[in-house]
Order: sequence, then structure tokens, then C-alpha cells
Amino acid sequence: MRVLFCGGGTAGHVNPAIAVAQTVMRNSTENKVAYVVTLNGIENQLVSFKKYQIDVIGFKRRLTLKNFSFLKKQIKAIEKSKQIINEFRPDIVFGTGGYATVPVVIAAKKLGIPVILHESNVIPGKAILTLQSKADKILLNFSESEKYFKKKDKLLHVGNPIRNGFEHESKERIKKSLGIREKYVVLCIGGSLGAQRLNNAAIELVDNFVRYRKDILLIWSTGKNEYNNVIDMISKRDLNNVKNLIVTDYIKNIPEIMSSSDLVISRAGAMTISELAHCKKASILVPSPNVTNNHQYLNAKALEASGAAILITEDKLYTLIDVVKGLIENERERELLESNIGEYSKKDANKTIYNLLSNIL
Repeated sequence: MRVLFCGGGTAGHVNPAIAVAQTVMRNSTENKVAYVVTLNGIENQLVSFKKYQIDVIGFKRRLTLKNFSFLKKQIKAIEKSKQIINEFRPDIVFGTGGYATVPVVIAAKKLGIPVILHESNVIPGKAILTLQSKADKILLNFSESEKYFKKKDKLLHVGNPIRNGFEHESKERIKKSLGIREKYVVLCIGGSLGAQRLNNAAIELVDNFVRYRKDILLIWSTGKNEYNNVIDMISKRDLNNVKNLIVTDYIKNIPEIMSSSDLVISRAGAMTISELAHCKKASILVPSPNVTNNHQYLNAKALEASGAAILITEDKLYTLIDVVKGLIENERERELLESNIGEYSKKDANKTIYNLLSNIL
């Protein structure tokens, strides 16, 4: 099996594709995978296997001269994608959204290559909706997404594929292996680049709660762009000597750290939610307001409605301390959140997708 992946713009588009690629490679050494990346896309950093590059930009939703450049680059990107397909000779193309998906899928259909699309968010992105007529199958993470599609016969609810590394032992064994002695672990992650308002709220959490609770370890991933600013705030607040605090710009062993946590404070990207559901973690979701279609808020709202997570919007972050304190002190509520979010996990998503690829071929 030879699979060509495409999708970019955010890690939320790239990580599901990487998860499927890992599954394809794990099933047979004869299987081959490759990824079509854009010049400056985050997929360049995240994808470790064979890559092809195209030059393409996003379409602006307002009238602007830049859209003429978009159309010109799209035409060139489609031709380049045809060349890539002819060179790699994929049996199937797998797209996960973002403008980088469009030229590759168009080229694939022109050359008679089957196309699978995967949508992680509740509200499908523009690229996925635009390309639905060209897809052989459209895979959904949330069943709530079905109403946005015209091609109902192509839809299949499979959940989100999970990357390698989330198959760990029990929480207590992981804590022991990591040398964690505190009774509770709270994980705070604001995305790979960072989230200023969430980080500001985390400072208040440390200053007014965590420093006084020696039974809590707060592991805080600030994001690359916010790290120096957070370190300055910690110094100004005289929090350098807080022993039960670990601050880093990025957590490399996130599967272990997430699995060891009793409570997670996080953005509400679809991939993060899927990993939280897979690990059954009590979660406080703080959706980013700076995303297309406000999809993080809608992701979080869907979970809140079913009692699977606590939703706090950025303008209500002043409530974070009280919410964290309440959840730490109420084991029954944490267990209920863990049980409910676990219902969103389709643990066989990777296998289901791989079998679908095999069946199509």
C-alpha cells in the first residue's frame, strides 16, 4: 500500500495524518507513505518521513488582490501535485484539511487516484467541504459534523486517529516511573506557540493556589513564543522557588505526561480533545478565539453539553482558580468527567481507517 498524505496550516490538520501514516507503516514494511508539505507550513516540522513540497497559499475571504496570487499558485500547485503523484505512485491520497489539501486532491482525482478526507472538528473546514464531491469517503471525528455535508452516503464516523505513544500503563505506575511524588498532577498546555491570556491565568493559579498546595504538581507548557515572558512573570512574582511547579516551552513526552495527570487545562483543538478522550482525562477546556469558524469553542461546547469537560472562555478565565480547586477536591466529579470524555474515544479509529484504506484498494 502506498499512501500520499496532505493537510496543513495547523497541527490539528497534520497530527491525524501522521497518526494514520504511523499505522500504515506499522502494519507492513512493504507499505510506503509520503507527505505533501507547503513551504512554510507547520507540517515541515512535524513530519519525519518522506516529504514533497508545493508552494500554495490560503484564499482570503475578503476581496483582495492577493486572491489573484492565490489562483496563480493554485494552478501551479495542482501541476506540481500531478508530478508528485506520478513520481510517488500512490494507491490512495489521504487529506486532512487546510488549503494545502486542495491542489493535491484535485490532482489526484484528475489522475484517477482514490481520495479519503478526514475532518477532526465539529464544523468542517472550508477545504473539506469544497472537496467533498471529489472524495471517495469522508471520515468524521464528531457525528455532529454530518449535517454540514451534502454527500451523506460518503460519510463515516470513525473518530480521530491517535499518534504513537499513548498506549501507556496505569497513571500511578507512570507517576512512579517519572519520579512524581505529589498526589495530584495538573497539566496546563496552551498550544505549541502559546496562549498569552491562558498563561496569565496560569500565573494567578500558581501564585494564589498551587504554591500553597504541596500535594499538587503543576506541569506547565507555555508554548515557544510565550516562554520567556512567563519566566519573567514568574521572577517578578517571586515564584522561582515554588518546588511543585515545572515550566517548559514544549513537552516532548506528552503521552506520558498527559497519562500521569489528574486534571488537564488545555486549548480545545480536535486532536488534543481526542488524546484527552483516549486517556480519559478530567479537563478544563479554554478554546482559542483566533481560529476559523470558532471551531475550538464548538468542539468544547459539544463536550460540555454531554458532561465530558468544563468549558471556560478566555473572558471568564478569572474563574480558573476556583474551578481547579473544586475539581481537585471533588474526586467524584473528576471521575464523572473522565468517564464521559472516554465516550468520545474510538480506540479502534486507527485500525478502522487502515482497514478502510485496504478495502478501497
